[in-house]
Amino acid sequence: MKNQTHMQKGAFFALFAAALFGISPVLAKLWTQALNPPLLAGLLYLGSGLGLLLLISLQTISSGKNPLISLRTLTPRLRLKLFGAIIAGGILAPLSFVASFQLASAFEISLLLNLETVATAAIAVVFFNEHVSRRVLLSMGLLILAAAISTIPMDGEIPVVQWRGSAYVVLACLFWAIDNNLTREVEDVPASVLTCLRGLSAGTFNILISLVFFGIGPKASWPSYLPALGIGAICYGVSLVFFVEALRSIGSSRTATYFAVGPFWGMLFALLLLSEKTATHQYGAAVIGALAIWLLHREQHDHLHTHEPLTHSHAHTHENDDHHEHPHELDPGKPHVHAHSHKTISHAHRHSPDIHHRHPHKAVAKN
Repeated sequence: MKNQTHMQKGAFFALFAAALFGISPVLAKLWTQALNPPLLAGLLYLGSGLGLLLLISLQTISSGKNPLISLRTLTPRLRLKLFGAIIAGGILAPLSFVASFQLASAFEISLLLNLETVATAAIAVVFFNEHVSRRVLLSMGLLILAAAISTIPMDGEIPVVQWRGSAYVVLACLFWAIDNNLTREVEDVPASVLTCLRGLSAGTFNILISLVFFGIGPKASWPSYLPALGIGAICYGVSLVFFVEALRSIGSSRTATYFAVGPFWGMLFALLLLSEKTATHQYGAAVIGALAIWLLHREQHDHLHTHEPLTHSHAHTHENDDHHEHPHELDPGKPHVHAHSHKTISHAHRHSPDIHHRHPHKAVAKN
């Protein structure tokens, strides 16, 4: 029961993050058309970084503890992974993503974003030994099918522009998938700090690229920057904090697949706010994608496993969590961070590949 509650919490984090991120292409198309791709990418991520920096500052004032100190505890290996996550997810991915805005419809972009789920799961399985069941594999296949159907044009002929738009989205999904798996490994740093650092670094870098190679743009003005900063703070900053928390709770492949709900919000808002023309087969692709999400939600996985002795530091609670039973006087339901040790324990229960369940195995999951 404790671990089931833990997984439900992780699923909620992923779904909430997905909804915020899913509507970002629509909002960007509505309010940021005058900005070139690097400038838009920079403002979106800078907005997320500044918003979270304000949140961290308020937390520091109220608690007297600065969460940024956690960056000092990172080993060189983890710092390298953090650097890779910033490059892949904060610079290369958003550049590719916003480049697609002028080449593809928001509805199509939203459908193709589900490929991030597939790429994240594939990398998690191949490089990080994360377990996936037959049900998860089937859901991945359905998402690929939905993405392929969504790229079929309405007139039967695929324009070069549409191919380029689709390619940019696919490339962004690949970079975000790399980012997701690298970020999951940096468990000692609070999600807000990771996302803030990524936003400030990537935002500054992309804005500099824009100024050097593209300039500000003839149609851009200071008022047009504010919507991009706001979209970045909410749809990227807040969304990424919840996404990282979900990664740590239920693992990369499951977080990414729950996150695939986000594009459906984007498709809905594209129809309501942009009045985009949509083909019948694209609605069919959306139905296939919804089926894939339902299959993942039905997945269960349990087997006998052994936890080796481990000492680490990360955000955790003691409520409904049988992996953190060390005593202290804090509120058991209040998240807190400190170094703690885990003893050797062998047990069987339903679980996901969170930071306490990343063991490789050959167990067959319940389907």
